[in-house]
Amino acid sequence: MKIKLTFLLFSIGILYWMMSTSAGSIRPMSNPLTTETALEEALVGLGVQPVIHYMDKFDPELADVGEKLIKEGEANYKDFKGKRISSYFVCTDCHNLVPETNSLTNTSSEDRLDYAIKNGIPFLQGSTLHGLYNRTSFYNGDYYKKYGDLVIGARDTLENAIQLCAEYCASGRPLVDWELDAMMNYFKREELKLTDLSLNEDEINLITNAHNQSNKIKDAAVSTLKDSYKVAFSAHFPGSLAEDKRGYGLKGDAAKGKEIYESSCMYCHGNARVTYLNLDNDVLSASFLWNNKEGYDDKSIYQVIRWGTSPIVGRKQYMPLYTSEKLSDGQLEDLMAYIKLLAKKK
Repeated sequence: MKIKLTFLLFSIGILYWMMSTSAGSIRPMSNPLTTETALEEALVGLGVQPVIHYMDKFDPELADVGEKLIKEGEANYKDFKGKRISSYFVCTDCHNLVPETNSLTNTSSEDRLDYAIKNGIPFLQGSTLHGLYNRTSFYNGDYYKKYGDLVIGARDTLENAIQLCAEYCASGRPLVDWELDAMMNYFKREELKLTDLSLNEDEINLITNAHNQSNKIKDAAVSTLKDSYKVAFSAHFPGSLAEDKRGYGLKGDAAKGKEIYESSCMYCHGNARVTYLNLDNDVLSASFLWNNKEGYDDKSIYQVIRWGTSPIVGRKQYMPLYTSEKLSDGQLEDLMAYIKLLAKKK
């Protein structure tokens, strides 16, 4: 009888161990959280299901390769010799790798511009890649209008979103397995930590002490964490302003427009760095833009900002559009006010 009871208890123990360590199970965090704890580890430790692309470790060497791919568009790894992902773009042509506002929940285009100027970073069309590992949705909102059914497999899967960006957004090729692994390891390395969140002292105390508290307190800690960063960015394509709605430089602030021109337009067009269209901070460039301000072709600022340009035969290079979240109609008028001033038009 004693042997049978011992065997039964042993069997129950084995079954419990298998259930608690099975794939996809949530293991409570045994160690207390600190401000240096990775955000995803904190959430998992508090009982939240991990993101689909969850990685419990990363390869530092692969992460360095991923960083080079993102910044330079080409890298080698061990016996693998890479080639250019795109002949036209690298990731950082459209995306910053650092925060773009003082708070991870702030997506105001006006605050983004102020932050870009103060911190010497470009004002770009794409959402920052900072904290990308911690997002759960990609190519949101109106991106289906541009990419159609291609966004279906990319909206909730980071790996698919990266591939869509490489092949279609960057006019390049799909990544091979080791390249994709390298980028994923880079994003894992750069994931958000609790210290990156705009948390006050009470919120920090709640979160860092919640691991051994009641479910109610854990739920409160989880809610506080999820309210402190963005899991997805909205994207709306408002289309070109109708000609009778355009201010043509009369409604804008030229000083703010100068900031947009220098931190956005010149980032790609200065010395034709990314594009075939060269722009300078001079009267000739401004006159070209001013003289084409009307109408709806891709020479008009009002058109190209909202629609971008399309690749043409023999040249896959194009200009991505600005969503209303990335550049407001008011900022578009600021830009036109500066172009008018620079072109010396009364």
